[in-house]
Amino acid sequence: MGKYNISEAEWKVMTCLWKESNLTLKQISQNLKDTKWSYSTIRTLVTRLMEKGAIDADKSSSSNFKYFPVVSEKECKVQETKNFLTRVFNGSVSMMISALAKQEELSSKEVEELKKIIESMDGGE
Repeated sequence: MGKYNISEAEWKVMTCLWKESNLTLKQISQNLKDTKWSYSTIRTLVTRLMEKGAIDADKSSSSNFKYFPVVSEKECKVQETKNFLTRVFNGSVSMMISALAKQEELSSKEVEELKKIIESMDGGE
């Protein structure tokens, strides 16, 4: 599995820190008030993310650590996509696209975008 393997709840904390870095637990909690999670729940999520190496803290102020992401949003998205592909489609991009294309009505714009992606991978041949 992936390097970080971030849960859905942890992903919300990461999104908060990608938007604004160097936040205290209280600030993270305020930014995530829509989740209705308790302060201790958010503290647990932050602790897990630190253990996974996804975030770190500026501990220069002993009373209020300021947390920041160590991993970029793009890197996490790529890793999570790889995890999903491996888990659900045995790592096959074509199986995933085929499954989605059969289930969903792709718009002509989406079909064109997929063609452009494939062409750019083939060097435009």
